[in-house]
Amino acid sequence: MSQEHIDPISSASVCVWSHMYIGSHRFLSPSSGFSHPASLIGCREKPQDPGFIPWQTFSSDVTVMVGGVAREHGRRVNMIPGAAMDRVSLLWRLRRRARRGALCMAFFCVSMALLYAICAENSVPVTDAIFGVRARTRAQPRTHSVVKVLRGGAKPVVDPQKLPGVVPGDPRRPIPVLSSPNHTHAAGAAASKRKSREPSGFFAHLLPRPFTRALETLFGGRRRGELSGRGGEAEFFGPHGLLGEVWDDEMSSSMLGSRLRKVVQNYQAMNKYGVEVSGPGGVSSRPKLRGPELLCQLKNKAEVATLTSDLLPFSSLPWAAQLPSKPLTSDLGPYRSCAVVSSAGSLRYSGLGKEIDSHDAVLRFNAAPTSGFEKDVGSKTTIRLINSQVMASDDHRFLSSSLYSSGALVAWDPAPFSADLTQWYNRTDYPIFVQYQRYRRLHPLQPFYILHPLFEWQLWQRIQDNMAEPIQKNPPSSGFLGTVLMMSLCEVVHVYEFLPSRRKTELCHYYQRFYDAACTLGAYHPLLYEKNLVKRMNQGSDRDIYTHGRVTLPGFGRMNCSRAADH
Repeated sequence: MSQEHIDPISSASVCVWSHMYIGSHRFLSPSSGFSHPASLIGCREKPQDPGFIPWQTFSSDVTVMVGGVAREHGRRVNMIPGAAMDRVSLLWRLRRRARRGALCMAFFCVSMALLYAICAENSVPVTDAIFGVRARTRAQPRTHSVVKVLRGGAKPVVDPQKLPGVVPGDPRRPIPVLSSPNHTHAAGAAASKRKSREPSGFFAHLLPRPFTRALETLFGGRRRGELSGRGGEAEFFGPHGLLGEVWDDEMSSSMLGSRLRKVVQNYQAMNKYGVEVSGPGGVSSRPKLRGPELLCQLKNKAEVATLTSDLLPFSSLPWAAQLPSKPLTSDLGPYRSCAVVSSAGSLRYSGLGKEIDSHDAVLRFNAAPTSGFEKDVGSKTTIRLINSQVMASDDHRFLSSSLYSSGALVAWDPAPFSADLTQWYNRTDYPIFVQYQRYRRLHPLQPFYILHPLFEWQLWQRIQDNMAEPIQKNPPSSGFLGTVLMMSLCEVVHVYEFLPSRRKTELCHYYQRFYDAACTLGAYHPLLYEKNLVKRMNQGSDRDIYTHGRVTLPGFGRMNCSRAADH
């Protein structure tokens, strides 16, 4: 809206100016000190009589200024100073820009959430938390194209022998568990009802499904189902979840949520390392070994071995002297009692620190810290088992961090199934040997070993032989490798939170704020089946698992396998 007023240019003239309103505030002319120029309509000579103003020459709402006094039809009016007008204009512009910025940011967030909900179905988000974004981007191109091809994988076939509470080959004999309601055929029925369950969340009844998924991503991160009422993998972790009070050693991929089951199926179909399946693995009608028989099979057919300086092709390399001359089992141990401390989020607030430190030797994994978490995980570190991806990741500062300077280091890298050392040396997953040489030059006195790849695949074969379905054709996890490693060095091994306790949670690690069920149920590694095997070998009680997350395993040195059947 524009209006006119008269502004004195000189003592002898009267001029007409046009000016603007913003809201209810009037802009003054330049002579009043306002920075925005008004449009000059015209000037006339000031009459001798100051009280005489020719009103008929102007419009009825003209503002006339004579001698710095504003009058409308002869009435004196209060004008807002120009400096105040500047402040009003600035605030108005800032508010307008803030509104526009908020709208753009909201649109961006909703768009990103929709992209995540649509495109992240086959991703493994755990990688970001464990190895960092830079390591993730280096690793993804190797399998990303295959994942795209396998995105429409076959649906799993439900085998009655795989149902919880049934031992394959003997349906009449149930599995002894602590929590019976979660380990019956009802659990299988509950898993099958997940797809048909109606959403009970508030937003699910008001918004279409894509919008609820976007809201879940915005407000709940990767924890889906909180707004829409669909639980997904969260159904495993509740007080009445499918995991029950203790781990069911007949868990299978058919019991997973749709997202995780799809990822596992994709990895089961891949064969990056040239795995050749042999033996009775994947046959559901074959009774699975338990207790002493399973332990003796593991002892006889999975020997812990590390690289030494006399092995080809390393013996011919210039840095061969940096490798140990003797294997790990000759230098370390034997220990009376050992603790294997997982990095699981359920260790938080466990109060197990003193119990863990009371062991003669303690094994920890990757970048799991003790500082600040002593009450829950203890402070002693005898051995640290790390994978090659942690060694190569800049995020973990392997060469400079003091985290890795205590105790002996044991590294491993996925290798071809043939375990050919020359082939592996020429094509490692991550530059384990480059990082090994650099670390040895910086810390020449610290014991540092590299696991022989044959040990990894021997363990994998033992897992597959004792499962009723094909497992992922990838090496076992660091957790299972470390458990068997300590069984070869110790008389008694206590494994903490490898099988989740009553504190079970989707929190991946006790030292990070990252949630994903894949940390407990597995994706790349056959973690689900490793836990089944550990549960069958456990010599402790279900109560120990439930209250402390503690599994008790005997050391190989204490086992008498001379009378055990060779399976």
